[in-house]
Amino acid sequence: MLSITSQDIERALACLQKGEVIIFPTETSYGIGCDATNADAVERVFLIKGRPDEKGAPVIIPDQESASEYIKINDKARVLMDRFWPGPLNIIGEVKSDSSVASKCAFNGTQAVRVSSHPFCAILARRFGKPIVASSANISGKDAAYSISEVKKAFADRSDGPDCIIDGGDLPQLPASTTVKIEGDRVEILRQGSVKIEL
Repeated sequence: MLSITSQDIERALACLQKGEVIIFPTETSYGIGCDATNADAVERVFLIKGRPDEKGAPVIIPDQESASEYIKINDKARVLMDRFWPGPLNIIGEVKSDSSVASKCAFNGTQAVRVSSHPFCAILARRFGKPIVASSANISGKDAAYSISEVKKAFADRSDGPDCIIDGGDLPQLPASTTVKIEGDRVEILRQGSVKIEL
């Protein structure tokens, strides 16, 4: 895995601020994302991936405290956040009415958020100060990408593609992030991934 440089951070930050789409390393595979508050940029991510509109998109946030800006937090969610964040755990909760995240990222009134444990994502999220879309860098339904060559191959035939690619080297082929949904006192595991949760 390559070390991430300050130049990589600055380049990605500039792209996000301009409303562009970026490819970046995460704690699982390569991700594709943008400023989650920019509806036009979010739309491009969906188009580039061929992602169905009804699936929504998870977002990376700078820290646990900021989660309450986007979803409603209860004790069940807080326990999981305390235990597994930063890390590959998406927590889905009811969208806050004043959330700044583009509505296309939500699904049935819920939103997936996480605090990333990857150094690049963590620094970028803190510097950007806004939520960042973090979907897998592949065509929807296809295999995750763990190298830049796989990323480039995945999007080679698309009419539109990412504006900025951050090369983090070859990533370990880890499972996807775990995704859980919180509804009141009920915790539902939608995807058991890198984080193992036992209810």
